[in-house]
Amino acid sequence: MVATNVQPEDLATQLTLLDLSAFRSIRPEELSSCSWNKKNKLIVAPNVVGFTRRFNHVSFWTVQEILNAPTPKQRSEILVHFIRVAKKLYDLNNLHSLFAVISGLQSASIYRLSKTWACLSKRDKTTFDKLAEVFSDKNNWTNLREHIDSLKLPCIPYLGLFLTDLVYIDMAHPASKNNDNHQRTLKMNNVLSRVETFQASEYPGIAVLPEVQRYLNSVRYIEELQKFLEDDHYKLSMKLEPNSPAPSSSSSKESVGDVAAAVAALSLSPARGCAGSLRLHAASAANKFVPGHRKCRSLGTKFRSTSLPRNFHKQGGRMGPSLVSAGIFGKSSAVPLEPSQLTVRHLLDDSVLEEPNLHPQVVDLEESSPSSPADALDDDCSLLSRTSSLALSPHELSGSKEPRCGLQGSLRRKVILRDGRKPAVTTWQKYWVQVWASSIVYFSPKCFKGSDRSDFKREPYKMVSILGWIVEPLDSSLHTDAFILTDPNKGNVYKFRAGSTEAAEQWLRELRATARGATDRKPIPANLMSFE
Repeated sequence: MVATNVQPEDLATQLTLLDLSAFRSIRPEELSSCSWNKKNKLIVAPNVVGFTRRFNHVSFWTVQEILNAPTPKQRSEILVHFIRVAKKLYDLNNLHSLFAVISGLQSASIYRLSKTWACLSKRDKTTFDKLAEVFSDKNNWTNLREHIDSLKLPCIPYLGLFLTDLVYIDMAHPASKNNDNHQRTLKMNNVLSRVETFQASEYPGIAVLPEVQRYLNSVRYIEELQKFLEDDHYKLSMKLEPNSPAPSSSSSKESVGDVAAAVAALSLSPARGCAGSLRLHAASAANKFVPGHRKCRSLGTKFRSTSLPRNFHKQGGRMGPSLVSAGIFGKSSAVPLEPSQLTVRHLLDDSVLEEPNLHPQVVDLEESSPSSPADALDDDCSLLSRTSSLALSPHELSGSKEPRCGLQGSLRRKVILRDGRKPAVTTWQKYWVQVWASSIVYFSPKCFKGSDRSDFKREPYKMVSILGWIVEPLDSSLHTDAFILTDPNKGNVYKFRAGSTEAAEQWLRELRATARGATDRKPIPANLMSFE
């Protein structure tokens, strides 16, 4: 059975009956303990956990059903089906499942499907926007609070609102042993009495449909694997509707950045979040999907490349560049500048300072150096390609040329050995990696989805010198995109995966040249500060 084989009214009514049973089983002590996000949550607050898991199941089910359709037209029909389910849930005052469905439709995996949304009629889009506006998080969820206050029984509220209030009460009035808990008790009782009022709800006019309930109960997801499920959903979404290369009409994550940031994880799991939490981070319906463009693309080549370290502009950190790098603006070769053209620029605003001509010096990027490169924009440093058509030689690294971003891209890394020992637990971690002079720079991901530069943080996570390291491919026919990076001095061994054989070979060439190319470089002049 699939969702579209069941009428929206039947799905909504049976979801309501299942939600009501789970909601009415919640005991007051489960709420007042504020323990639904602690390690013993399944013992202290099992019914709260069960109710919040129902939210996740409905939300993931919504996403999965839409992504199962192969064409935009078919996906739009399923999307409309769930909008009608949401409308019926609204009529039944079942805000719990209503928010779960809306959250699924607002997830990054669904919201980015511009071709699918384009097939919707204006009426269906308007209905969705009105329903989503109820759950706008503006002004401490004013719309949702006012809507709940206006409702009459029967009603199944969004429990996350009350859990958040209880957490704030617990923080503002912590339990004390000297019986000075009057304010805490008073405020908690107000919240608990409201929940108890809603638990008295009944839906006598709804008939039980066993076949539909069996179908809905078959939707189960393991909480611990939720991260991987969300990742799989997004990968499938990208496969169904790949990002357009044109920035002006792109449906990429950049176009839905605000929404993706707000609903990247739909977890209402009590185990996640410090505020208790059924996660109160749904995107506001006011943030309509409008394909946009990247600001840096419309600024032209005069926009300063953030891929260059700011303190490489002078001797000791402020010298202007002695050459125009080939790869930064897409030219085929480096153009040396005359000594008279060398300028010294201010670190804050890049204004030219009046100082005598200076000769360029190269300061290597070491792990403890404060001169960490900012993240490179797509226009400024080619992804998985050298910034120049010429390979970096030891002479270039040691003498006359400024360190450049030799290669950058998304890599997955796994620790094989740390300090010569195998770690007890090791997992694959995704980073944006750049090769700068004799070092590699890691940038942590903003979330677990995406492999574009915009999906990783701007500030570096760490910088490691790989001079003297060993770079070798992984001898495996199953993982042709993998290679090994070994630090013989510390006994650290890392396994990387590049995503394709061609990318792995390019990383191997670059890292090998970096690891051995600067071993015979000239020593740093005595008048320059060393950070080693």
